[in-house]
Amino acid sequence: MSGKKTFKTAALMKELMKKNYEDGLSAGKSGIPIAWVTAVSPVEIIYAAGLFPYYPENFGATVAARKVADKLSAVAEARGYAHDLCGYARCGIGDAYASEHPVGEIIKPDLLLCCNTQCGSLPKWFEVAGRFYKAPYFLLDAPQIGAEPEELVTNYFLEQLKELIVFLEEVTGKSFDYDRLGEVLYYSNEACRLWNEVLDTAAQRPAPFGFFDACFHMFPIVTMRGTKEAVAYYQVLKDEVEERIKEKNYAIPNERYKIYFDHIPLWPKLRWFSDLFASHDALVAVSQYTHSWAYSFDRTRPLESLAEQYTREFVNRFFNYRIELKLKLMRKYNVDGFVLFSNRSCKPTAIGLYDKRNIINNLTGIPGVVFEADMSDLRFFSEEQILAKLDPFFEQLKFSVKK
Repeated sequence: MSGKKTFKTAALMKELMKKNYEDGLSAGKSGIPIAWVTAVSPVEIIYAAGLFPYYPENFGATVAARKVADKLSAVAEARGYAHDLCGYARCGIGDAYASEHPVGEIIKPDLLLCCNTQCGSLPKWFEVAGRFYKAPYFLLDAPQIGAEPEELVTNYFLEQLKELIVFLEEVTGKSFDYDRLGEVLYYSNEACRLWNEVLDTAAQRPAPFGFFDACFHMFPIVTMRGTKEAVAYYQVLKDEVEERIKEKNYAIPNERYKIYFDHIPLWPKLRWFSDLFASHDALVAVSQYTHSWAYSFDRTRPLESLAEQYTREFVNRFFNYRIELKLKLMRKYNVDGFVLFSNRSCKPTAIGLYDKRNIINNLTGIPGVVFEADMSDLRFFSEEQILAKLDPFFEQLKFSVKK
């Protein structure tokens, strides 16, 4: 993006995504159950049970990136679903009812697993999908955690994981393979380690890698976490990033500023935003979104470790904890400013952003801005309104950062 050389791994990524979709189609035809899963759910258990995990949220992101989310959303809205429902859900529901499938048909589930760590919209979407596809649905309930993790919450979630395993044994007719779970956790740990090592290179000045690169390369860490293929991909990506450092091939050649971005990107405008920040010599270096997959599982106590990791995601934490996480990333990457995206499709990440901006600004003294749009649907995107927010922010950067 923005005049720099394209990543060699970009071609590998496209092949990986294509193969993953084809594997999903062939899995259903060959009798391997398709399990719909949410982004923040213990997919390691699904892999260990021998099922194929499919992420309808990823389908929604793909639809958004191809700039056709409005078409599938309109189909869902014609069926009575609200236009301010999560954009991913509108795309998934719309495709289920649509006669045309602009990015390929969403893969039908044999069962659905939802974890409500992320939000309250996903459970209802999966419940609706379960009825539509006449497929069994399992909900993992994760009570919100306050200042510190609570043993009661972890134990409650642990008991549900045990129930999930029984549920999967009934669906597959096979005993759960705990040895296989240990292998899957190993690959999850390795993929997460490599992914975070790549992300950390964005802290360098100038940096070879940034947030917009991470948005392109995050597919395996979300949808293939726990597989050899994900580990292999991130090893290749890490090697290429290290090669770029040696060659002084930087994400923003004349990098002057580092920016924190919160949270999900605007998929249909990823290039536009990348070019906009680059035109101001600003690298969007870090986001809580791309750092969300930083799991480290204890393979000697697999279920307990899964319960701890999946209940403690930042979207399942209180207001002050979320602010502190943002501040930690801002300090680690030594950012010069921050941009908070008030995403009408994702209420849990958009709540309180104006208060967060004021608090972070008072604590750090660095400039910050909030803008509003939708991560998927261009009907709710106004270039003029966003530039009216970001242009003054870029001016603030010039006066606040002395280089």
